[in-house]
Amino acid sequence: MKRIPKLALSTTAALLAVGVTAATTATASAAAVVTRASITTTSTDTIPSDSCHPGATGTLTGTDTVTYTSVQTPTGGFDIAGTDTGTGRIDWSDGSYSLIGSTDHFSFNATAGTTVNTDAHTDFADNYSADGVLQSQGTFYSASHYTVTNGVIVRVAFDFNHIHGTFC
Repeated sequence: MKRIPKLALSTTAALLAVGVTAATTATASAAAVVTRASITTTSTDTIPSDSCHPGATGTLTGTDTVTYTSVQTPTGGFDIAGTDTGTGRIDWSDGSYSLIGSTDHFSFNATAGTTVNTDAHTDFADNYSADGVLQSQGTFYSASHYTVTNGVIVRVAFDFNHIHGTFC
């Protein structure tokens, strides 16, 4: 369950750092520059036993897609907004499986100096028995604030965390 959210967080953090670093070195221009992009990565990984699947190991296959729009302002700053969505499946050695995913919605202004940016995050996991019967469902919601100074994330505050359901 933790593999895709870590990838999502690191991708979002990288976009923050790139935007702020570019903003600190950009020169003013007559018009805004708009960039739209979508980046998709896939992964396969081995997952150790967890409390939901004691004694079983898993194989995670997943995809993460970050879609964003960046606007470089005439004054050298960047406005960036996007969504990072990760989905995956873990096939456990006992025949059970888990469908997992995460979504991050982010929007921030990257300028030279210090900015505070917010990320709204959701994780979910649905665990199924080997014969396809739903065993548990859980959803985790959070809101985080990142303080960025000259392209470096210097503080992260988790302001809202809520779990609905159960992950096991």
